[in-house]
Amino acid sequence: MKRWLSLIVSLLLLAPAFAHAAIVNVGGNSNGFSPQSITINAGDSITFINKGGSHNVVADDGSFRCARGCDGDGKGGNGNASSSNWVATVTFNTPGTVGYFCEIHGMPGQGMFGTITVQGVTPPPPPPLDPIPALGRNLLWLLIGAIALIALGALLVLRRA
Repeated sequence: MKRWLSLIVSLLLLAPAFAHAAIVNVGGNSNGFSPQSITINAGDSITFINKGGSHNVVADDGSFRCARGCDGDGKGGNGNASSSNWVATVTFNTPGTVGYFCEIHGMPGQGMFGTITVQGVTPPPPPPLDPIPALGRNLLWLLIGAIALIALGALLVLRRA
């Protein structure tokens, strides 16, 4: 039991290190995307799933055009609108806002459209400041040693006098 608990805790601690996937439903009962607006982190992916109707997903800036795969994906994908059951996944590595739409039922910002907000990943905090850098620390110990030797020498001179 302890072994399973340890494994589960380890996986939960590692989970933030992995990219996540979000799902956007395309079409279905209406000509729309659900959710229409979504926020993800840089490095995350969105999987678009056609729920019915002839649709595709096209970035306002032309960075992707997907339906049965994506144009130029190297796998023979085709971004033409399709009424078949299709699934397309796009990864977003750059923070910013990406608008998208269906070529048949919308255009940038109108009709069947959506928005993806990609947040930058928060960098880890900087290491704590070392008030005495390593070189300074070595010099400090050298100075303390020298002062101790001088003091010891002064004590010996005073004792002889």
